[in-house]
Amino acid sequence: MKTFFLLLAIAGLTACGAGSGEGLNQQGLPTSSSNGNSSASSSSAPENAVTLAQLQQTIFGAICTNCHTGANAPRGLRLDSEENAYAFLVNRTADEIPTLMRVNPGKPDDSYLIKKLEGSADIVGARMPLGGPFLSQEQIDQVRSWIANGAPRTGAGSATTKVARASAQKLNSQVTVDLHFSRPLQFDTIDPDSISVFYRTTARQKTAIDFSLLLVDQTLYLSVNNLPEQATHVEVLIYNSELQPLLDKNHHAFDGDSDENQGGGYSYVYPL
Repeated sequence: MKTFFLLLAIAGLTACGAGSGEGLNQQGLPTSSSNGNSSASSSSAPENAVTLAQLQQTIFGAICTNCHTGANAPRGLRLDSEENAYAFLVNRTADEIPTLMRVNPGKPDDSYLIKKLEGSADIVGARMPLGGPFLSQEQIDQVRSWIANGAPRTGAGSATTKVARASAQKLNSQVTVDLHFSRPLQFDTIDPDSISVFYRTTARQKTAIDFSLLLVDQTLYLSVNNLPEQATHVEVLIYNSELQPLLDKNHHAFDGDSDENQGGGYSYVYPL
């Protein structure tokens, strides 16, 4: 029988860097800001979803236009206005890897922009912004959320709410899984009977394990303690059923299988 510990819902805390341990406590969960004030940043958080206008103001126009502006922008990628950012990113072939689009609406993991911002191993050339400083995980998650929501030209878009980023880190016998959703969730719809965490062994057996959960803005942190040494994978399952759906702040069911229809189960596997 699985045990589920629902710790706390906190709005407005800054998401920590994936895999770095920065901003995490000894249990691998996010700590509060140094001044202890979580309400200051929550007032500026988008109510439903990040928009291109917000990205243009805080990232594309504020950071990327150090290079990507005017007729001489690298590879013709102009990010000096909302119009240009949309025109040169969304559904545009990536010059360096023509099999990918710079922004593939609804698919952040398949968008070359995300790979360049995160410095993925399969990119051509250098990580962006060139020479750094690089974007924080929180900033990259904003871009990921916009793409996961369909990369709309204006507004928050009508695409379904999905997991925009899934990542995990292991520290000794503890694993913390981060699921960043493309829109804020309704905390009271997170039900212990709709989420399971398993570990796998080399024999491919799956055993349910206890976990605790923390919701910080749009990110669910699932913390697994005392993981057995024989575990080779950790698997998270969300059963987003019609009876107990996980809802976003728009009262729409989370799209677990990313088929652009509300509902559907979600699975994330982390190899140890």
